[in-house]
Amino acid sequence: MTHGFEREALAEYLETARYYDEQREGLGEEFIRAVEAAVVAIAKDPERFQPVGDGLRLFRMKRFPYHLFYRFDERHNHATFFAVVHQRRRPGYWRHRGPTNSR
Repeated sequence: MTHGFEREALAEYLETARYYDEQREGLGEEFIRAVEAAVVAIAKDPERFQPVGDGLRLFRMKRFPYHLFYRFDERHNHATFFAVVHQRRRPGYWRHRGPTNSR
């Protein structure tokens, strides 16, 4: 499976890694490894994770309070990540990025 991050999702991902590194040296790298592990888990079985509508799925990270929202295109065997969001901050702010709104 291939994958990619939409521009805003990539910015959230990198911003969060920087934030964690400012909190404690090395914690940002741990966040990056956790996201990479999430991508590997999704690649193994992309349709396993909770559907949330409009073809989007939700991966709940365990160590960090973040969710990854993605869409899996079975035909192209590709996952597109639309958001990397904190579980409790600004719920739904990213919804305009969904598959039907991002193209």
